Amino acid sequence: MSSLQKTYESFYHVMLLFAFLGVIFIPFSFRTWSFQAHLTQFLFEDLILFIAHFFENIHIANPTITSDSTTFYLLFLVLFLIALLVRIIVSFFTFWEKHQEQILHIIQLILVYYLAVIMLRYGFSKIFKEQFYLPEPNLLYTPLGMLDKDILFWSTMGVSRSYNLFMGLVEVIPALLLLYHKTRNLGLFLLSGVLINVVWINFSFDISVKLFSLFLLLITILLLVPSFKNIFQFFVLNKPTRLPYLSVKQIFHSKVFRYSAKAVVIIFIFVETLLPYIQSGHFNDDKAPRHTLHGTYEIISIESINTQKTIENLNLKRFFIHRHNYFIFQYEDDNLEDFHLTIDTSNQQFTLIDYDGNTFALDYEYDEASNNLEVRSKDFGWVLYSKVIQWKDLPLLQPLFHWTVDEIK
Repeated sequence: MSSLQKTYESFYHVMLLFAFLGVIFIPFSFRTWSFQAHLTQFLFEDLILFIAHFFENIHIANPTITSDSTTFYLLFLVLFLIALLVRIIVSFFTFWEKHQEQILHIIQLILVYYLAVIMLRYGFSKIFKEQFYLPEPNLLYTPLGMLDKDILFWSTMGVSRSYNLFMGLVEVIPALLLLYHKTRNLGLFLLSGVLINVVWINFSFDISVKLFSLFLLLITILLLVPSFKNIFQFFVLNKPTRLPYLSVKQIFHSKVFRYSAKAVVIIFIFVETLLPYIQSGHFNDDKAPRHTLHGTYEIISIESINTQKTIENLNLKRFFIHRHNYFIFQYEDDNLEDFHLTIDTSNQQFTLIDYDGNTFALDYEYDEASNNLEVRSKDFGWVLYSKVIQWKDLPLLQPLFHWTVDEIK
């Protein structure tokens, strides 16, 4: 074996070890593996802060290791250095030389199933409209130019049920192909194209999962590397070839162990991807129940409680009640101010909490017949008279489709 080939193999081994460490320590919101983020924080937070201390240009606003944070980037660096160190150390042991092929195959299998779980999770979240949900009323009434690019992309995706179904299937189908050894290479090949598109979207629209999507693409490429030569021969040289495939049978000969391992994997995949939707009974988030008061309210007038004199200087034109417990004011210049919201329906009271922890109590009275909502503040001495706006009647939310431009009015 030439020195160049040895260097290539060693580098490939390092990258596989790095990907394996990433599977264990890169935080992801698993439903059944919630301790992962805490474990990573416990093991690496102090080390990452120690490393950052030596670089003046590295600024860490929050030590929590979250997506696309500075600490997240440093975690990737630390994991790569650990993988490199591990590869150097094991090269001095005969056990590695004797069993490295089997060890690497096990790592590759773990990466395959990890990739399948993540893509099924993302795919089903699109199919059931959990990821790209229907835009909230406050976004629909925000001028286009005032939206960030990531929110704009999220909102645009959220208005199309059919495209979410399509994108979800584009991710689910290759992920399912990964679960069967004879279709595994096809699944990886398709998934590489899907993930290149995802990575490009994340960078183009400044969506804060850039590094994680790159990590998923890296795993896909690493798993495809053993087949690159065969793929080139087939698609470019037009030569018949046979793709190598990775199977559990090649590593574990015990049927009992194989079937037990597969059962565990299937249960884990089911719990992570489908069980929450089955439990909630909601397979389309657009139709999931909202609070009765959820929506948009146009302010008709603002008056003083004592003098009944209209107050002009608040400059409010709308307010919104967000499905995730936020109360949002919209001013005349279209700027928004949001508060965490608790609704006490029995006492007809809103409790608003700002980002400094200040609490405000608002009494409300809703007339269902007229769709009017009256909001009173004893502390500030005013009452808001508002009327519900039927935000779902906006053109953006209509199921319009035209075969020809002549149909467009």
